Amino acid sequence: MPAFKVEWIERGLAHLVMDDPDRKVNLLDEAAIADLDLALSELEKNAGLLGVVLRSGKAGSFIAGADIHAIAAVTERASVLEIVRRAHAAFGRLASLACPTVAAIDGVCLGGGTELALACDSRVASEEPHTQIGLPEVLLGIFPGFGGSTRLPRLVGLSAALDLILTGRSLDGRRAERIGLVARAVPGAWLIEHAHRRLAELRGRPPDRRRDAFRPRDAAGWLIDGNPFGRALAFQRARSMTRARTGGNFPAPLAAIGVIEAGLGQPLEVGLKHEAEAVSDLAVGPVCKNLIRIFQLSERAKKSPVVADPAVEPLPVRRLVLVGAGVMGGGIAELASRHGIEVRMRDLQPAALTRALQTVRSIIDERGRRRGRRDPGTLARERDGQMARLLPTLDPCGFGRADFAMEAVVEDLDVKRRVFAELEVRMRPEAILATNTSSLSVDALGEGLQHAERLCGFHFFNPVHRMPLVEVVRGRRTSDLALVTAVALARRIGKTPVVVADSPGFVVNRILMPYLREAMHLLEDGYSVRDIDASMRRFGMPMGPFEVLDEVGIDVALKVAGVLSRAFPDRMTPSPALERLHQAGRLGKKSGLGFYRHQGGSRTPDPRIRAIVGLERERTAQNPEALSERMALAMINEAARCLDERVVDDAGSIDLAMIFGAGFPPFRGGPLRYADSLGVGRVESRLTALRAERGERFKPAALLSKLAAAGETFTQPVAVTAA
Repeated sequence: MPAFKVEWIERGLAHLVMDDPDRKVNLLDEAAIADLDLALSELEKNAGLLGVVLRSGKAGSFIAGADIHAIAAVTERASVLEIVRRAHAAFGRLASLACPTVAAIDGVCLGGGTELALACDSRVASEEPHTQIGLPEVLLGIFPGFGGSTRLPRLVGLSAALDLILTGRSLDGRRAERIGLVARAVPGAWLIEHAHRRLAELRGRPPDRRRDAFRPRDAAGWLIDGNPFGRALAFQRARSMTRARTGGNFPAPLAAIGVIEAGLGQPLEVGLKHEAEAVSDLAVGPVCKNLIRIFQLSERAKKSPVVADPAVEPLPVRRLVLVGAGVMGGGIAELASRHGIEVRMRDLQPAALTRALQTVRSIIDERGRRRGRRDPGTLARERDGQMARLLPTLDPCGFGRADFAMEAVVEDLDVKRRVFAELEVRMRPEAILATNTSSLSVDALGEGLQHAERLCGFHFFNPVHRMPLVEVVRGRRTSDLALVTAVALARRIGKTPVVVADSPGFVVNRILMPYLREAMHLLEDGYSVRDIDASMRRFGMPMGPFEVLDEVGIDVALKVAGVLSRAFPDRMTPSPALERLHQAGRLGKKSGLGFYRHQGGSRTPDPRIRAIVGLERERTAQNPEALSERMALAMINEAARCLDERVVDDAGSIDLAMIFGAGFPPFRGGPLRYADSLGVGRVESRLTALRAERGERFKPAALLSKLAAAGETFTQPVAVTAA
């Protein structure tokens, strides 16, 4: 069955319907484009054709975009260029039909789906919440290459087009209507009727005025789109902001700006030619391949089974007990209640519960403002509905009704054991127990429990409402049922779960600790906090190591370091300088002083640091890359050890965890993918040289040396399933 077919509705009126029989969602690949060509041939043969509505045959979903996995598999630029040219030709045939064309958009309309809709003369969209229209290609290391970068500015104007293409954000139907991306947004039940009405309106226009086009509505619009000086200023500003945001590490946004600039004001064919050439370069480049791989790994983590037995089904989680109303507890409570789960949050301190509820309210309000819902009444209704699912309590009453219990109390083994001892007694026998520990052993926490098979780890990252990762920790006694229920819960609340073994520090903190410790070694070698942090920001990390330590809290970092140093004394012994800072009462951002001085939302390096920690000499970093190399190699080496010890199943899980949980630069693909790009043999050689120069902490991991000797790599292509 073809992906596209023509349905004749009445004399002269046709629906061009995409409904791929082999997929749950519509995707544009080479086969689909070939089917589109065949359907267009049928339409072109009908001399009495009066109008065409492009729609989806899948309820609640339009077209989800191009086939990402096909892009990942293509390695030759010429192959990409041929695919893009075929899409341009097919979309051009749709745009050139002798009759009016209208896209009726309901549901997800992304990437190539939006570009196909842009080839129509006009668009109408449903105003239902599931309708999202956007061009997210820049998030995958490319830009809209099926005509979107050329057609969108002509429809919505330069400013709006740059915003959509450079951010990759999506719009609902009403927002799309406001910027002119769709002619109107209507209730879903009336969508087709309004598409037919729009066709009738367009039939009354001269052919050369049939297509929707941008017209400046105010002076600002005219200043940008109506004169060359305004356009030049807009492009200059876009480049400046893009370089500041990406550090020059992501080539797609700058390439998109160049393509839009080259095509604006030129015939459509000129813009499409620039588009095809530039996107073909990007699609076979390393950044695109790395970003697509991370997308594939994320999709796998959200969908793949986590136990071998398919008969093990997760327990439904309707009610959650949360013990501990601190910073993490408040974030977890907000997240769970947002996704429809009733949360009974317990703490021994009334003030802690009050602060947690304030945290929940502030997160809800922030999210509402970010989504553009500034109306106080709307915000209040959203907040009240979510808050109604939260019950703060000082006692354990009602615990027996919950399906899942999670603790987020102080990182102390004895305290957490007492919490679980009480939970085991008060919860239903089948209820799952979880710990949000960042470093303590799940097996150790389960000692003394009658049914430790109910216990697993559920490690969030701070801030909970922003960080996408959850490490789901499987202890030796954790049952398949507990594991699949925890993973299902993580997916339900919008997180990306990575299943890890019960090993000290799990994955993220274990790999981060040698990195942070190496930063301390560099400080002890005389390099400044500013230079060390700057070197890692240039590498692509969102924050430098000392900025991270201040953000996490020096007391928290020391506690985690203590746990890891007992497990790995050869390379993770806490830094004496860090201990001296702690003794001086410098806890980081929360105390106002750490490696930096924190005041009024800003931070400045504290020149007294060297004196406080007892370090005298200071040197200037003549080669910043040498600093970042030492810290990056420390991460790669520890990641190789984690893989060798089977803390996770494969290299992809480590790369995903480090990008989503620690901010490792996604354009580098994760620590193990980055090692592959450098060459595993080269990595081993550098570690060996640093071992001779700096000591045993740089001894290459056994797996790394084995792969180097065999000429092999850490990473493999991601196995994917059909959409």
